[in-house]
Amino acid sequence: MNSIDSTVAVITGGSSGIGKALAKECLQKGYNVVIGARRKDVLKRCEAELSTYAGDSGAVSSCVLDVSDEKSIIRFADFCNQKYGKIDLLFNCAGIAVCKEFERTSSAEFTEVAAIDYAGTALMVKYSLPLLQKSGKGHIVAVSSMAGVMGVYGYSAYSPAKYAVVGFAEVLRAELIPHGIAVSLVLPADTQTPQFVAENATKPEITKRISGTIKPMSAEKAAKCIMKGLAKKRFLIIPGFMSKFIYHINRLFPNLMYAYSKRVIQKYLKRNSKKR
Repeated sequence: MNSIDSTVAVITGGSSGIGKALAKECLQKGYNVVIGARRKDVLKRCEAELSTYAGDSGAVSSCVLDVSDEKSIIRFADFCNQKYGKIDLLFNCAGIAVCKEFERTSSAEFTEVAAIDYAGTALMVKYSLPLLQKSGKGHIVAVSSMAGVMGVYGYSAYSPAKYAVVGFAEVLRAELIPHGIAVSLVLPADTQTPQFVAENATKPEITKRISGTIKPMSAEKAAKCIMKGLAKKRFLIIPGFMSKFIYHINRLFPNLMYAYSKRVIQKYLKRNSKKR
């Protein structure tokens, strides 16, 4: 076992998007970082790139990880144990998004999204818990989504899985008090990542219109917001002013967002009917 005293940050989905941006932030702070993702070739390229951000006190390593496969999670946790013997920060960033109307979403897509976005987060925490306890200052970060606190047209597979992550984080926050392990919940809005590009390929026009002209946040900016939230020991972290505003408006006036969506949908349907 490699005995190193510096902070150990473990990041699922660490080869791209917010996960990769968080890895950069952690390395620049001198942390030791372990990233996990499904594709070995992409993972190794990312590890090589991230190594340029590591200072004298930190290092980056990688291990193939498929959070929808329990055996893969166990192997990954064992790798972390052999490497450092503890985990201080566990970032659950691995996730996929399918954006289609309910009737167009296949049963396989529902199953895959739930297996990765929710069950993958829960199982990753389960097998990492002993290493987080060894830290003495463990912190779990669950990455959900703004779609995890409000139902959005086209996200019938994605939203429920991310809602589950919200509930899971709230339960963990209470249950881990006796263990001294902190929990944070992150609710990013649209973020410019490879996943966002992929979901846009199937995203219904109505969903695009509901999102409006709000520019997606960069993964780097989201990562900086997350790290600032962790430094302030916040449970709920919402990157971006507009996302915070929408979150609180939806909490205070839950029917307002529905009314807005309904108006957009009806306007779209009316316009399309005139074209026929």
